[in-house]
Amino acid sequence: MTPARLHLVNPDHPHPDEQPATGGPLWDVPVPLTGAATATPPFPVDVFPTWLADMVTGVARFTATDPAMAGTLAVAALSACAGGRLEVEPVAGWREPVNIFAAVIAGPGERKSPVHRAMTAPLFAAQSTLADAMRPRIAEAAALRDIADRQAEQAKAAAAKATDPGKRDDATADAVAAAIAAEAITVPGLPKLITDDATPEALISLMAANGGRMAIISDEGGIFDTLAGRYSGAPNLDPYLKGHAGQPMSNERTTREGAAVDKPALTVCVMAQPVVLRQFGGNAGLAGRGLPARFLFALPASMAGYRPVDTPPVPEQVAAGYRHRIHDLAATFAEWEDPAVVVLTEDAGKVRRAAAEQVEAELRPGGSLHDMREWGNKLSGATLRLAGLLHVAHHPADAWRRPIDTHRMTDAVRLADFFAAHYRAAVATITADATAETARRVLAIVTAKGMTTFTRRELHRRCHRQLPRAADVTAVLDVLTAHGWVRSNDGGGYEVHPRAAELAGGGGDSGDTVTTPPAGHVSAAHAT
Repeated sequence: MTPARLHLVNPDHPHPDEQPATGGPLWDVPVPLTGAATATPPFPVDVFPTWLADMVTGVARFTATDPAMAGTLAVAALSACAGGRLEVEPVAGWREPVNIFAAVIAGPGERKSPVHRAMTAPLFAAQSTLADAMRPRIAEAAALRDIADRQAEQAKAAAAKATDPGKRDDATADAVAAAIAAEAITVPGLPKLITDDATPEALISLMAANGGRMAIISDEGGIFDTLAGRYSGAPNLDPYLKGHAGQPMSNERTTREGAAVDKPALTVCVMAQPVVLRQFGGNAGLAGRGLPARFLFALPASMAGYRPVDTPPVPEQVAAGYRHRIHDLAATFAEWEDPAVVVLTEDAGKVRRAAAEQVEAELRPGGSLHDMREWGNKLSGATLRLAGLLHVAHHPADAWRRPIDTHRMTDAVRLADFFAAHYRAAVATITADATAETARRVLAIVTAKGMTTFTRRELHRRCHRQLPRAADVTAVLDVLTAHGWVRSNDGGGYEVHPRAAELAGGGGDSGDTVTTPPAGHVSAAHAT
């Protein structure tokens, strides 16, 4: 919206479209509706190497979705591979893990599940490979444990039958030794890399059984419901808070045997609808503990209404390359016990310091991060995590032997800028007034249908999905009238501001009847 469009109306020289044809009063420039869509940049796919960028673009084209959806899942897949097995050391004494929390927010019918399947399939394949390799070891350990248990039982029975004091003492010592030996044999479970849901207590046990690591990557928002307390009045947030930071945790208070994780590394990527985001982000308890501030949000543009009917599949060479690299990365890192530490080159360190100084400046009053300081305070660390993941993507065979160079650090800053803009949009979604948001959607429908006048009944009929009750019609009309987008006329109906379509910008979000994808988001989905 250009400054020229925001001029105040001069009664002597009105804008031609603001001069009513009926001779009624002049229109003033309407007040923007709160909850209007916040401009967000497109996902910088070029930060990825070719094998990953081609997969993101191919999936976006095939599913006719914004590349931000597949791109964010690509970052999560890298985190599932390297989380807990790689750390970035920008300066001595500071080691940043590379596991990330992310959330993709999109409305129903936005094809989240197909994108999720395409981007996570190699992780499940790697999990199966690791399980197949582990089965002989599990069988061997189970057999040894069974033999040791039987020997311990026999030794216990012999000790119980002994009558001679000296022999009884010796038999008792043998029974105790046999029981200790049996207890020392641990039968491992099948390894897991990824799950789509788990209670907090079960999550700790999963991480303890899998080297302290786990990835929750789901195409539903059930995790947000759990964390918001839908199924428990006071959910245990420790697995998430400590799993993100790498702090020791345990569930010994909630299970008989208990499980402890000295250095957890949890990856989370949730694909949820805007209504779930509002419930999660608007939960004061979660915000007070700083959980939403740990997430990197992506709000892909909706392509609904502009999607091609037939789209080309992801080229097999591209899909195979992605499967191979993610599978091998996941399998390789899973075999490690201790994380590798990578440093920055001198030039990369300069890029990091400049970005960190800029972040600090933007946290000041009036800065772009001041109103979301809880998230901005973690941005420099998140940028390092992204740098580590991009480093792994560009050097999948030996990233742990190389320093992070200036190109990867610069790309990480660009990717962090993307997530910063989308976090701001997520906050706008969380805090948007529900009635004003509905009014924005209704206005988009009214302008798209070219309605210049309407009655209450006509509006109710045209927008029955958004306005199911008569009271909803009244509330929305009050908002639109107060903001100057419509006004009542002498006939008992309403007339629409003559420049409404121009000033409102048209379109809505993924839940609207009418949507217009922003420029810059469409190219990958409609590439030929």
